[in-house]
Amino acid sequence: MCLWVLGDLPQFPSDFGKRIFMKYHGMLWYPLSVRQKAKKPATIVDIALKAGVSLGTVSRVLNNRQDVDGELRRKVNEAARALRYVKTGRGRRVSRETRPIITFVLSNREFLHPMHARMLQGAEQFCEELGYFLVFKRLDYAPETPAAELKLPLLLREHAIADCLILAGTNYPNLIDATVRAGVPYVLYRNNLIGAAPHDGVDQVRSDDCDGAMQAVRYLVRLGHKQICFIGDISQPWFHNRYQAYMAAMAEAGLRPMAQTVGLSSDSFRNGFTSTQALMRQGLRPTAIFAASDHVALGVWEQLRRGGLRVPEDCSLVGLDDIPDSRVTNPPLTTVHNPFLELGRELARMAIEKAKAPCEPLPEVVLPTELVMRGTTWPCLEASAAG
Repeated sequence: MCLWVLGDLPQFPSDFGKRIFMKYHGMLWYPLSVRQKAKKPATIVDIALKAGVSLGTVSRVLNNRQDVDGELRRKVNEAARALRYVKTGRGRRVSRETRPIITFVLSNREFLHPMHARMLQGAEQFCEELGYFLVFKRLDYAPETPAAELKLPLLLREHAIADCLILAGTNYPNLIDATVRAGVPYVLYRNNLIGAAPHDGVDQVRSDDCDGAMQAVRYLVRLGHKQICFIGDISQPWFHNRYQAYMAAMAEAGLRPMAQTVGLSSDSFRNGFTSTQALMRQGLRPTAIFAASDHVALGVWEQLRRGGLRVPEDCSLVGLDDIPDSRVTNPPLTTVHNPFLELGRELARMAIEKAKAPCEPLPEVVLPTELVMRGTTWPCLEASAAG
């Protein structure tokens, strides 16, 4: 089950309206104000909120674990007595209450982005299968903010749900530093970290999209293409890594690279559109284009169409990520499948292990990518004519 901590619910004229709203949305909302008003038996969530500690600490105290600071133990016991907490005998509830809660933190990104939505879905599925709660929280912060000034500790104290964080979205080293300062275990989605990871190689999950980029370019080479262009804003590290893979594959084939790597728009679709326009104005006519992402590829495709060029007859096109939009184009986009659902599941698995043993470093997990051949790639007609 996914627990969404989003603040107070909208105002309703009656409790009946509130219940209908929650049932309609099919998810569990847990605003503090609503919880305080509800006359239900106290749970360890209530104890954690009152004591200002994590659920894991409450669980260890209530189960008489010895690895708890004396002052924290006192706070938990006092909160339990004040709330008249009675430990339930029902097996499923006990199982949930004595297990850590994982918090999925999406940083500096919109939730509706298909990549992050799939990762969250995978993490939630894994937690649900094992009987764990997953909490979702968005966080926006600036890379130049000192770690000591980030509001992460306040976020954690407010909801007492910090057994382990999944740091997803676009992140910077200052958030990792703030998390370490707060003494909170974390696991990291490594592909979208801008900057150096302080503990690279451990407590992180990533996909091998560099290998995916190599697969894409090698495939275009096998189709006989020699004028293969890369389009993507390499000021973004994930696109820079894919560009380096493109360059390696071109060197391997003995081909001269052709690229538009300066961002002309912050929007990926628009950048693909305007970058292709810039190439055409320079008189460049690649027979194939490897776009840094599917969103970039869709922008490239629109500009080619407006320029009177057909895909794939006049120009083959390959993207990377395999977002849903790439499967419904006509023809469907050839791309590299990025396993976002599996990345989310792996992050959840690692987070659960980390919550149980916070001081134990876990080795990095790298998931493979896979070329998906669809309808936007075709043997190079120029190479066929020359042959």
